[in-house]
Amino acid sequence: MIPLRDSEPSGITPYVTIGLMVLNILGFLLQLSGGDELIDHFGLRPAILVGWIEGKESISEPEINFDQFDPPESTEWNRFERHAPREYQISLADAVLPLFLSMFLHAGFLHIIGNMLFLWIFGDNVEARLGHLRFLLFYIICGVAAGLVHCQFSPDSLIPTIGASGAVAGVLGAYWFCFPHSLVTVLFWFFIYIRTFQIRASWFLGIWVGFDILKALNDTGGNVAVWAHIGGFFAGLGLVILMTPKSARGKRPTRWSVIR
Repeated sequence: MIPLRDSEPSGITPYVTIGLMVLNILGFLLQLSGGDELIDHFGLRPAILVGWIEGKESISEPEINFDQFDPPESTEWNRFERHAPREYQISLADAVLPLFLSMFLHAGFLHIIGNMLFLWIFGDNVEARLGHLRFLLFYIICGVAAGLVHCQFSPDSLIPTIGASGAVAGVLGAYWFCFPHSLVTVLFWFFIYIRTFQIRASWFLGIWVGFDILKALNDTGGNVAVWAHIGGFFAGLGLVILMTPKSARGKRPTRWSVIR
């Protein structure tokens, strides 16, 4: 299901949401012009952050045991190059900067389009709830929290993790709490069957995070950092309670809708 719009007007010009989208798009354009260099330098590698916390000065890739492959006709053999394990020097910048910068990099067009679509639909309402500056701080904290949760569950990984998904998941958690009765118009398709329908936000976002929880518990997330999504979602849920200004606490959505 792809969200198309929500029924809750924000009543503001979402300057921060637009600004974050622009930064993400600029980051992606830089990636397209610079190859994988940005990902290599600023992708979040959990083992480096954990190593820095533990006081290590460097960390090396694990050696590949090529004896387990049948040479050289095997397709598995051809996936790897014979080279010495890469060694990473660990510094404060190497460990901490990727926590912030990795959330402005993406793995491809579908990755950034999906994240920006969710941010555009749900971000303006959360920004209106918190205020512009609070929302910016909220977004960054959610992204960092998502990265830390990912590191907690993959502490030995040297695979660079990128994407705004964790921060955007925080926005979804806040929206789920603040606007549960809002209606989300979604696009659904199954082979040639295509239609749009409305679903309550609490259900749509609950299903979204529920699937990620199932994937995480069953280790079926593949190359998607599902624990980062989960960490970001619940960080956003908790932070929006703490960060909502007193004037907006207990405020109901401006338009409550009933599913027909």
